[in-house]
Amino acid sequence: MISIVLILLFVSLIVNLFLLISLKKSFQQTDLLEDWIVEFQKLINQTYNKLKLIDEKRIFEKDDDVGVLFSDLLNIIKITNERIQPNDNTTNFDEKNKKETTKES
Repeated sequence: MISIVLILLFVSLIVNLFLLISLKKSFQQTDLLEDWIVEFQKLINQTYNKLKLIDEKRIFEKDDDVGVLFSDLLNIIKITNERIQPNDNTTNFDEKNKKETTKES
């Protein structure tokens, strides 16, 4: 009887160690992905600001061929930023960047 209990304790110990190692690896992977998302968000914001800087006079937005591509790029940037930061519902992406560019000027 005692040997069965000891075997069960030993198996339980091994399973718990395996679960602890798996949990640690999962946390490391989550941290890595969070870092990647933060870097990606910075890249998206920089790209958005550069596109707006290039098109200050809205020349690209009004052009037929380039305007379609330009508006598609802006939509992709907005959608990506919304997916990265879904909790920020107070201001939209355009207003937020207008405030940032106004502060920089």
